[in-house]
Amino acid sequence: MSRRIIRTAAFIIAFGPAVASAAPTSIDDVIALAQDGSAAGNYLAGRYAAIQRDADAAATFLQAALRADPKNAELLDRTFRSTLAAGEIDQATNLARRVSASDPSNRVAQLALAIKAIKTRQLESARRYLEPALNAATPDVAATLVTGWAWYASGDASKALETFNKLSGNELTDYLRDLHSGLMADAAGLNDEAGKRLEAAYQVDPNTFLVADAYARWLARAKRVDEAKSIYTAVLQAFPNDPRSGAALADLESGKIPGPAVRSARDGIAEVLFSFGRLANRSESAEISQVYLQLALYLVPDHELALLTLADLSETIGQTQMAIDAYQRLPVKSVYKRDAEVRVAVNLAALEKMKEARAQLETLIYRAPNDLDAYVALGGLLHRDKKYAEAAKVYTRAIATLDEPKPQHWSLFFARAVAYDGAKQWNKAQADLEKAVELSSEQATVLNYLGYSWVDRHINVDKGLELIRSAVELRPNDGDIVDSLGWAYYRLGRYEDAVTELERAIDLRPQSWEINDHLGDAYWKVGRKLEARFQWAHARDLKPDEEKLALIERKLAEGLEPVETELERKRAEERAGEDAEPKDTMAATQAVPTATPVVAEGTFTVRPGDTLWIISEEILGDGNRYPELIRANETLQRNPNRLIPGQVLKLPER
Repeated sequence: MSRRIIRTAAFIIAFGPAVASAAPTSIDDVIALAQDGSAAGNYLAGRYAAIQRDADAAATFLQAALRADPKNAELLDRTFRSTLAAGEIDQATNLARRVSASDPSNRVAQLALAIKAIKTRQLESARRYLEPALNAATPDVAATLVTGWAWYASGDASKALETFNKLSGNELTDYLRDLHSGLMADAAGLNDEAGKRLEAAYQVDPNTFLVADAYARWLARAKRVDEAKSIYTAVLQAFPNDPRSGAALADLESGKIPGPAVRSARDGIAEVLFSFGRLANRSESAEISQVYLQLALYLVPDHELALLTLADLSETIGQTQMAIDAYQRLPVKSVYKRDAEVRVAVNLAALEKMKEARAQLETLIYRAPNDLDAYVALGGLLHRDKKYAEAAKVYTRAIATLDEPKPQHWSLFFARAVAYDGAKQWNKAQADLEKAVELSSEQATVLNYLGYSWVDRHINVDKGLELIRSAVELRPNDGDIVDSLGWAYYRLGRYEDAVTELERAIDLRPQSWEINDHLGDAYWKVGRKLEARFQWAHARDLKPDEEKLALIERKLAEGLEPVETELERKRAEERAGEDAEPKDTMAATQAVPTATPVVAEGTFTVRPGDTLWIISEEILGDGNRYPELIRANETLQRNPNRLIPGQVLKLPER
């Protein structure tokens, strides 16, 4: 049992709610429970890992528990499902045989056994495993679709259609029936049937790429190329950044006629499993989604959308390393590979591996300096770490790649504005906020930020209130934006108006400590002091950060006036310091140099914390010149991420 898994479960259990009298009270207790080989200890560890949705740890602990108590049917089923969700398919199918022997009606076990049989071309066995679910009073949709594809794998397209046609009853079932009937018929060369079924599925779901792509391919082969082009164009309008639709449209423009979207039964079954995994892709149904996605990947290991969905789900449930592993499994030639590499960097930062995250993003920027995603991710990570000036510089690099800013680029200027504001460079922030509004005047977030910033500083007050009201009109159910309107009224001394808006904001976001705190302040100002203390107490109980918590506790003890006086003094000091000559925060955030930067003419010694960008900015005068360093150093050409303190770099000729 790996120490990583022991530590993971130890943390989970030690800080989770107790479910048994033997619940551990310390990490040492947990490790002892997990390592003593007892069924109880490993079961407890496994259940807490499952609660935390760590499928790997859950499977490991539950397998250990099952070895100690092999006849426990409930434990067997729980271990089987966790093992399947973790992607250990061979071991899961061994457990599935035991589950099926004790509970022949267990549909998940039967499905897992069927998929294993399909993988090994035992098609008759696969259909036999699925038969109970297929013949139930209400046929299992997934089992029916998989069975239909299994008949096609056996060469019987008619039997496949007959099986698919058993499904009916609601829009989703009919849609899945038509989609897979159409995909199978197209693969089998049943052109009329394929066109009819694919068109029916497309009418229900025109924006899912598989559906649109399958129907467009059929249209192109039916010599209805203009209609096929219009389908891809419609998908691009809905999803402007979808690389597959653009590539497919370009192929049609060049005269290429595509084949069917799904060419084999195995691929068809993987699409069935992926569909159900995607439908269940929510935090509360994470395990069943993982089960379907892992089975899809067992059949087609490089199924790109299954990998992306599994990674996204892992992020959602807080399993960061699992997300990284899924992203890294994407094929090198995948159109999603670059996006996945950006997400890997973001997840590395979530694991507090900031150096690796920054190195990865800088490498991506070097490879494709006009692709904005890596800049945005790097800027976001720096902002999260409160390195606001550095973040602003990254966004500046991104903006410099634009020939002419377009409406969709409002977010870059907004992101840089927020970074400038964090770095106390308000004049620059204001200019970027105004530019963002100029590019796209209906972005509620920007209108709210600029409007409130003006009101809070008592400048452009009327225009600021107008912007906030416009933001509220655009998003009337956004509690945070309504809170901004209420707090703007508060800052202007319009306390009754503030109460009205803040009460509405609380209705929209009752669990926001900040809105509760604001409403408490407004109540105090209008003389409703008992209600004010109630709101502050509620804000305190919603666990704000330590600094805000201390202020709330002071208000509860001393009233509003002493705290407000102190806050106004701090605001005045901050305003006075805005737009002063900024410190070189990029250099300041690095470790103290341990070597003289230039040790000989034309060379530079790497210091702890140095990056290619920092060195280029310091020595060459422009961080954007870091590719020159790579070209000048063979070691960097092999691995641009390899920077070691004490390493001597050759500088490019100036």
